[in-house]
Amino acid sequence: MSTATGGSNQGRTIERALDVLESLERARGPLRLSEIARSVDLHLATTQRTVNLLVRRGYIQQDRHGYSLGPVALSLAHAFVLNDRLSTVATPILGELSATTGLTSSIFVRSGDERILVARVDGANPLRYQFPIGRRVPLNLGGGKVLLADLDAADLDAFNERVGPARLASGALQDSADLAAQLATVRRNGFHLAQSERELGALSLTRAIHTESREAIGAVNLVTTTEHTTPDALVALLPELARACAAIAERV
Repeated sequence: MSTATGGSNQGRTIERALDVLESLERARGPLRLSEIARSVDLHLATTQRTVNLLVRRGYIQQDRHGYSLGPVALSLAHAFVLNDRLSTVATPILGELSATTGLTSSIFVRSGDERILVARVDGANPLRYQFPIGRRVPLNLGGGKVLLADLDAADLDAFNERVGPARLASGALQDSADLAAQLATVRRNGFHLAQSERELGALSLTRAIHTESREAIGAVNLVTTTEHTTPDALVALLPELARACAAIAERV
């Protein structure tokens, strides 16, 4: 009984630590202890103990502005870049894709209800807005829909219950029926064309990377703006995008 209880307590401790780290990772600046506690729904004293542990281990650092991720987080990110085969294989292929199309190309993977950018190569006209490596964005906005398209009906219903409707950058409200219709189009066409979904004026073309067993291990997209390219002109680059996805899948 004591062993089971100890394991349960240890599991909760790990969960709390991960929640705190994710809260700081999502923040756009340092957080006060009370802000961390609210974001992870923990008592202030519990939050303090968790934060103190993470500070001692270098995962969190503190200054007069509050708490932020520490240097160990950068070390972990560096280790990921060195060891992740998908991003390692994809980067030179993205370079060829951007050189051929003149557009910014990137690869992202699913993480729960979000997607994370793991590699990017800028095109001839870099985008005005910043989208750094490691940034999390919702799966139901933009290119993430090519990964959502792999979900079955039950999993998609559960996703919609957790996430709810989305307000697009264009101002339109995307509900579950809208999303279902778009995912059906993705399954039929094999790609997603997004316009002003996540950023106003942004235009992207995305295709999933499928293994031989049809597992989606990530997605590649081409991103530009409506100032530089039309939707039809972007879709015309689909063969180049498809070749890049196939080349990555062959080498992973």
